[in-house]
Amino acid sequence: MKNYFKSIPAYFVASMLIFSACSEDAETTQPTVQMQFNTVNTATSVPSNSRVAANSLEFTSGSITLTEIEFEAETDEGDSVEVNIQQNVVIDFATGATSPDLSSLVFPAGTYAEARVELELLDENEIPSVLLEGTFIDSNNESHPVRFEFNSGETFEVEKEGSITFSAGANVVAEVTFDPTVWFAGVTSGMLERATKIEGVIVISETSNEEIFDIAADGLDLAAEVEIKF
Repeated sequence: MKNYFKSIPAYFVASMLIFSACSEDAETTQPTVQMQFNTVNTATSVPSNSRVAANSLEFTSGSITLTEIEFEAETDEGDSVEVNIQQNVVIDFATGATSPDLSSLVFPAGTYAEARVELELLDENEIPSVLLEGTFIDSNNESHPVRFEFNSGETFEVEKEGSITFSAGANVVAEVTFDPTVWFAGVTSGMLERATKIEGVIVISETSNEEIFDIAADGLDLAAEVEIKF
């Protein structure tokens, strides 16, 4: 049996950590789940066939827009409880901050056999659901601005099996990490050096530098790799 404990109608690669701590009034309050997002915006080396030590790619700004977030836990008996958020959530890639705030989602106390989080990217208009801006440093140490645009309703599901207890009054933090260095792991410096530019910018999208885009889009699936800890 599935119970929708809380639904917020209105009208979301990634590792996830969950930490738990008890509050002073743990005997009388339900646990709360706080969604947090960690974005990796440090430079990473780009594979090269040469011995040149340069070649780096980093994304430092942009946004990721989710349209649905579902947090679900299931008991050994097969009963499940969900917190389902159906509204646009914009994540600032530079800071990980969300709009709106997702710091106090109420969840019923109990012991569960499995926990699952499902995130769905926005796919309702021409605005990219993932829009990142950064810099590529080539083998000659020259800097090139880069923009990555991804516009698809990709859905990620991360889960953990094993006994999980949400104690009364607990504050649970669910941290999802977005790491573009994983998405672009298969992209070489040669690809970026040969990439075409639009008004001086290496634009990576469905219609520009498609070879690089396809590699990065496939890398988005790796966001589903997850680690959950209490």
